[in-house]
Amino acid sequence: MKYMMVVNKKEMVEKVWDLCDAFLFGIQDYSVNFPYYISLDELKELVIKLKAKKKEVFVSLNKNFHHEELEGLKQLLEALKTLEIDGIFYYDIALVTLKQEGMIPFPLIWSQEHLTTNYDTCNFWQKQGVDMALLSGEITLDEILEIRKHTTMKLIVPIFGYLPMFVSKRHLVKNYLEKFQLSKKNTTYFIKKEGNTYPIIDHKYGTEVYSASILNGLTESIVLKEASIDYGLITSFMIEMDDMVKILKNFHEANEKTAPVLEEEINLLLEKPTDKGFFYKETVFRVKKYEK
Repeated sequence: MKYMMVVNKKEMVEKVWDLCDAFLFGIQDYSVNFPYYISLDELKELVIKLKAKKKEVFVSLNKNFHHEELEGLKQLLEALKTLEIDGIFYYDIALVTLKQEGMIPFPLIWSQEHLTTNYDTCNFWQKQGVDMALLSGEITLDEILEIRKHTTMKLIVPIFGYLPMFVSKRHLVKNYLEKFQLSKKNTTYFIKKEGNTYPIIDHKYGTEVYSASILNGLTESIVLKEASIDYGLITSFMIEMDDMVKILKNFHEANEKTAPVLEEEINLLLEKPTDKGFFYKETVFRVKKYEK
């Protein structure tokens, strides 16, 4: 299993590139749920450096696009053709259509977050020309292994970091501050609910809410490797650079015997809530019986 990294600042790339196999970047104005949005010029510079280090480079165009944005999207795709990109993450199926029309020479990665939950849909998109899937952070470890058994698609699984819960084009924090005549102090705020604290970001793209705890799937990464999962996704949102280096080293050193100890080292290092996300939390919906 390869480690795919989402950095929270440009300076982090060189700090961690010896510990990662691939990098995923959110493109400014074309992505959501990223701690750091990169410009096209910055991407060009980093691609050269990362390819010299034999690293894979992926970009995410994972927002919903309005009709008036499609021309800009096409222009961006033309610019990306001049770069050595290893794949494009998508949310809007306009990207699938553009690939079918021959406008995208790169592999496509299905990245609809809460919808990437089963192998039937993986296989459907594979028939449409999609190459990989970023599985939802809201399914169990057993469900991930079941998907692996029933699709030949390359799979990416979140194994570390805050998980995205919600995104909206509405400026929820900004509207709240204006309603109560409060001044803006940060770009990152926090919602406290039922004993949990959720990071919330309001920027020019809208509002993003993240999980209250950091997913620490170091032990599970051992199982995922054995199951031939292709990539483990690690995100560094709200984590210091030096801490991220130590965390990545622990992931590299882990085996069946050492994983629990190294995982606990990460928990102590962070001094922030960590958990197993949905790896062991089965979600079951039952239809309520109607009684007259």
